[in-house]
Formats: sequence, structure tokens, C-alpha cells
Amino acid sequence: MVRVATVSIISALLLTFTEAATKTCVVSKSSSDDATTIAKAFSDCKNGGTVSFPKGNTYYLKSMLKISGLKNVDVNFAGQIVLPGYDKKFKGGSAYLQIDGDNVNFYGGGTINGNGQAWYDAEDHTAPTVLRISADNSVFSNFKIINSPRAHIGITSATNVVLEHVTLNTKSSSSKPAKNTDALDVSSSKDIIFRHSQLTVGDDCTAINGGVTNITLTDINCNGGHGFSVGSLGKGGKTEYVKDVTITDSTCTNCQNGVRIKTWPGGKGAVQNVKFQNVQLTNTENPIIITTHYCDKNQMSYCTKNDAESLSISDVTIDHITGIKHT
Repeated sequence: MVRVATVSIISALLLTFTEAATKTCVVSKSSSDDATTIAKAFSDCKNGGTVSFPKGNTYYLKSMLKISGLKNVDVNFAGQIVLPGYDKKFKGGSAYLQIDGDNVNFYGGGTINGNGQAWYDAEDHTAPTVLRISADNSVFSNFKIINSPRAHIGITSATNVVLEHVTLNTKSSSSKPAKNTDALDVSSSKDIIFRHSQLTVGDDCTAINGGVTNITLTDINCNGGHGFSVGSLGKGGKTEYVKDVTITDSTCTNCQNGVRIKTWPGGKGAVQNVKFQNVQLTNTENPIIITTHYCDKNQMSYCTKNDAESLSISDVTIDHITGIKHT
């Protein structure tokens, strides 16, 4: 009898584990703010389940949403998320959607519509980032972001993340450009791969900021952006470090800059072991820029006073950077 009871308990535990591992939570629609139903689906499947945004479904956010505590979660993002329109209450926010966790697999071919045109028309460049990733040991692939009001994707405090097969497409339909719409900003992260992606943006194709170690970009095709950038670093006298950066087998078309390193006067720290290899530049105004004393126009007084020092830059490889100018 004891043996039978023991087997029964083990079987029950295994059944419970299997159900948790295979549980699927389909995101439902809300009558007010779909952020609430998205949050519920993630909460219900945060440990070993699958969160599903079905194809053909559109979800309208009315608030910013932070998803945390995920463990071994698949996200089948086949639908569409539409962000709220221009609203000053969102100014300076971190992200409309933030995902934190371990072993998150995000895929599905869905689209996030940033609804950014009213931000461009208002010339307000303080909107939150669309998607912030603060996950470890995770893959985010096969999705699209359009009309981003500011930066498209941020990777912050993350380790061992792959971002791939991403399409970003942001253009203004008016005379007011889509400024400050970086494709990818990375900070305080290590072991990051960004690859096989198509970007049309209004600012940096990538901005690799302080606290980043071991990041590789490959097969990134950027159009209309400000190039592949390390920095800016050291603003306001900060101490910042970036090392082991590889940007390879990529293109930048109709870009303001090609490959770039920029550090502020007065900053401390170091940029080490940066490789720009096999990058094709077409109609690029400034193909290669390394600026040790970068400064915004409204910061000239500070920059002049702190001109004596900046971050050290060492072990930079520039190899097979080629360019074409169409007239």
C-alpha cells in the first residue's frame, strides 16, 4: 500500500509538472485597456508556459506594461499591439513594454505599432522606448516594430540574449522627422547577439552604451539612420566601460554616419577591442568617425571646461569598410 501511494504521489507530481510546462495562455481582449489582459496571461503562464497572441488579434495599450519573473516561457506573438497615441503622461517613461525573465523565447511574426506620428508632429522626443528586454538566456526573433515614437528596442541589464530576424520601419508622413528613433540601445549587458535584421529608422542603427561587454552585430541592414555607434559615453563626467564589440557583414544606406565611436569630454573609463569589419556604406555622409570629445550644442560650456580628459579608446579594428556614392 505504501508503494502504491508513493507511486501515485510521484505520478501526480509529474502530471502537475507536465501540465505547467505545456500550459498555454491566450491573451484575451479587454473592454478598456488590453495591458491588463496581457499582464494576466503572462502571470498565468510565467513558469514554463506559452503566452499566445493569436494572428488577426489587435491589442490596444492604454498604459505602460512591465512583465517580470518569467521562467522558461514561450511567447507566440502572432498578433498586433498598438501603443497609445501622443500623451504627455508618458513623457520620460522607460518602456511601453518591458520583459524581464530567464529563458524567454519570443517569436511569431507579430507587429508592434508605435503610433508615433503625433509625437513627431509635436516635436516631442521624450516618449518611452517601445520594447525593453531585461532577460537572460533568451531569444527574441521574428517580429516587427513600426512607427516607433522614440527608440524601438532597448536591451538593459541582460545576459546571453539573441535578437534576430527583426524588422523595424519608422518614417514620418509629415515634414516633421522621426527623430531619436534609435533601432537598438544596449546598456549594462553582456553576451548579446543582434543579427539578420532590416532597419529603417531616424537615429542610430545601434547605440552601444556603458557597461556592455561582448556584443556582436552581423547581417544588419540599416536605412536612413545615424550609423553603427559605440556611445555616446562619459556624459556628465560618468565613468563607463565598453569592451569586445564586433560589427560585421552589415550595410548602412542613406545614413548620416557609418561606423562611429563617441565619448564626451570629462568622462572616465575605456572603450576596448572594437571591430568594424565588412560594412558596406551607400550614400553615407560621414563614413568613419571616432570622436573623443563629442558634445551637444547646448552643452558647449560644460565641454569646454572639461576638455582636458575623456575615456581612453584602444584596440579598434577598421577592416573592409567600403562605400558607394550615388549622384
